Amino acid sequence: MPSYVNVGAYVGERTMVDTWATVGSCAQIGSDVHLSGGVGIGGVLEPPQAAPVIVENGAFIGSRCIVVEGAHIGERAVLGAGVTITGSSKVIDITGDSPVEYKGLVPAHSVVIPGSYTKEFPAGAYQVPCALIIGKRKASTDLKTSLNDALRENNVSV
Repeated sequence: MPSYVNVGAYVGERTMVDTWATVGSCAQIGSDVHLSGGVGIGGVLEPPQAAPVIVENGAFIGSRCIVVEGAHIGERAVLGAGVTITGSSKVIDITGDSPVEYKGLVPAHSVVIPGSYTKEFPAGAYQVPCALIIGKRKASTDLKTSLNDALRENNVSV
């Protein structure tokens, strides 16, 4: 099934680009990354003059995630299905006693799911999407993504 890597994008060694995944112009994807089905990685043409998206080595980007506008995904981070991260998205670490907010950055080894927070507008309070860091990658997380290693070790193309 098709996937697409645009002009100027870099995709590192042993990275898997699954069905219907797209990698935009000038995006930088590290080695041993898995871009699951339907992932959209933005390029610098969307919007004009945007910073490139960076996905560091060993990251796992779940099905139907969107990573655009210069967002930065740290080494071995895991994005659960459907997470959307832009350069200005709130990424909130909720693992400690009080939340820690990042903008468009997922720190290394973070496990992230979609979430929302309440924001006040003149017309009232509404839920706005964000990404929630719910933990750090550990051995049990690696077991869930171990198929990737088996495919790489046996030189199976996907």
